[in-house]
Amino acid sequence: MAGTSWWSRLRRLPEPVVDAGLALILAVTVSVAITVGPPQGQPPDAFAYLLGPLLGALALVRRRWPLAVLLASAAAVFVYNQFDYPGLFSAVPLSVALPTAWAAGHRGWAVAVVAWFGGTPIIFLATADNLPPEMRTRLVYGLVTDLALMIVVMRLGEAVRTRRALDQAHRQLLAEQERSERLLLNVLPAPIAARLKQGEEVIADDFPEVTVLFADLVDFTRRSRDTTPERVVEVLDDLFSALDALAERHGLEKIKTVGDAYMAVGGLPEPRPDHARAVADMALDLRLEVARHLDPGGEPLAVRIGIDTGPVVAGVIGRRKFSYDLWGDTVNTASRMESTGVPGCIQVTDRTYRRLRDGYRLERRGPIQVKGKGELVTWFLVGRDGRPG
Repeated sequence: MAGTSWWSRLRRLPEPVVDAGLALILAVTVSVAITVGPPQGQPPDAFAYLLGPLLGALALVRRRWPLAVLLASAAAVFVYNQFDYPGLFSAVPLSVALPTAWAAGHRGWAVAVVAWFGGTPIIFLATADNLPPEMRTRLVYGLVTDLALMIVVMRLGEAVRTRRALDQAHRQLLAEQERSERLLLNVLPAPIAARLKQGEEVIADDFPEVTVLFADLVDFTRRSRDTTPERVVEVLDDLFSALDALAERHGLEKIKTVGDAYMAVGGLPEPRPDHARAVADMALDLRLEVARHLDPGGEPLAVRIGIDTGPVVAGVIGRRKFSYDLWGDTVNTASRMESTGVPGCIQVTDRTYRRLRDGYRLERRGPIQVKGKGELVTWFLVGRDGRPG
């Protein structure tokens, strides 16, 4: 856990800070290695010690040009080896460039560099004559050690590459999950989506009292006959997007759109005592919003709105394509209030009227014939708090 915490803190550091620290460590390490390396005839001078700062400077730009930094570092080490300076394991000056190039995908070049610095001593040992046994042993030991170190360094590069790939895959997974979450929330209410993700197979709830709203554009189909499908969709998308914003502002749940009809409900999936008032406010604002939009022919739109209050059953249907819908007499009655209504008016049932009469202006329409219901007394919702809508 301590190692993980240290690594996490290191990863949170800004990249310039990490690069500067790594460059300084590399420069110091190479300089120390030159100082303590086995002498080979010429003591280290200022030119030899330039190798450390040069490799450190290259390390600063390794993220942008990983292959160029690897080749430049290898060239610098090659030039150093042409002099009789103290012996230096190639893995030390290449300890930053090799894993960076490997992690960046330049694995062929990384292997080629390792093969070069590991292969030339082997060729030298194979072709050199009359080498003292102790020198041959020292060279073999140094060769094996250097190759082992470079292999470890390349494995570090592979670990970094794998970690980056996992991080990228994790980010893509999170982005896909977020996208799926947004799509799910576009179809289902948030509490219902949460229940579905928790594994509930059948989601169906009884609500003893909600208020249902239906809104339908007046004569929209006929007025759209002479226009293009693209224009029809554009008009409906613009209008229904505005109605969605209204529903969200009033805390209502949009249930669906069917053609040019819009359905919303107050009081579910989270019950609220003021559901009738919230739907009434939505209806009044909806009527004003529709009047601000034009049909495909450029004429102002009009809407019929119907509202009823009562019990419903709500649930999710479908397995591959989910739908959250309502059933019950309240739904049917609200739909009838819309279809038997008057353009530009909001028709409500008597039971909705009883919940709105304090604080809203309503006008009695009188008894009307409603299919499947017989004769019902209905009302027109005109405005809020006694003021005209």
